[in-house]
Amino acid sequence: MTLLQVKGLQVRFAAPGSGPFGINRQWVKAVNGVSLSLTTGEVLGLVGESGSGKSTLGRAILRLTEVSAGQILFDGVDMAQGKRIDIERLRHETAMIFQDPYTALNPRMSIGDTLAEVLRVRCAIPASLIRQRVDELLTLVGLRPELADRKPGSLSGGQCQRVGIARALAIEPRLIIADECVAALDVSIQGQIINLLLELRQRMNLAILFIAHDLAIVRRLCDRVAVMYLGEIVEEGPTEAVFSSPRHPYTVALIQSIPHIDPTRPLLDATLPGEPPSPLNLPSGCAFHPRCRYAQPICAKTPPPIRDINGHRYSCVLGEPLF
Repeated sequence: MTLLQVKGLQVRFAAPGSGPFGINRQWVKAVNGVSLSLTTGEVLGLVGESGSGKSTLGRAILRLTEVSAGQILFDGVDMAQGKRIDIERLRHETAMIFQDPYTALNPRMSIGDTLAEVLRVRCAIPASLIRQRVDELLTLVGLRPELADRKPGSLSGGQCQRVGIARALAIEPRLIIADECVAALDVSIQGQIINLLLELRQRMNLAILFIAHDLAIVRRLCDRVAVMYLGEIVEEGPTEAVFSSPRHPYTVALIQSIPHIDPTRPLLDATLPGEPPSPLNLPSGCAFHPRCRYAQPICAKTPPPIRDINGHRYSCVLGEPLF
């Protein structure tokens, strides 16, 4: 069942230094017409360079960032134009896991108080049962219940991230948006958190939008992957299809950047020159054409066609796999 549908979503911000009272104001197009969908129990990976708009998209879906245009259909209800009661339901059925496990938690509150606060606000269980539920949540994410009396500063990064996951699960969500939730952790701890998310997805039938820049983790965790560049989705499809037969030159560059430990493997030449253009002044035609080695004259003039091959969609004039 389709749980989330995003259609033509746009998010823009006034650029710093714009004129007063809206005079000569410039706008940063952080999300520029994104469409995607997510079904119950599915994990969708969202990848791209820093500044591509991934986190802004995730926050906009939960209405933590204002939407400029487009639709966010959650259970068929457009949350972009939703009434207060609709937004309240969205907040009760969705949750976010943040990147930094330390700053995401209040350092002055104990772990138990942090989780109990969510339970009290949600009013899901009687006050007499809150401590029992806190212990259950900590156990669910692989932590000992006695850690409830400790504060975040006395825990490791991995433990704090598990607390962040427990806090997200406290509202019993149907959708979790995980924003770079393992980026600040050691590799061994990353593996533990990924295994935990896989277990929770299977046990609770969670839908997860997994925002990351580490493609190796995305390949392991996600059912589908969407590649974002300058606020747009340039390629989307089943994970193995995208990794084994990428169609967009930007996706190819990202995949080729995945590090390998084989010392005999030759180093690749730089495949992606330059930096992304400013979102204040997006290129005409295909946004990627100034950095693309396969660019054709038409790429600078008109937006690329959207092609669909058995659910593997991409926006490019090229019609064949690139490797």
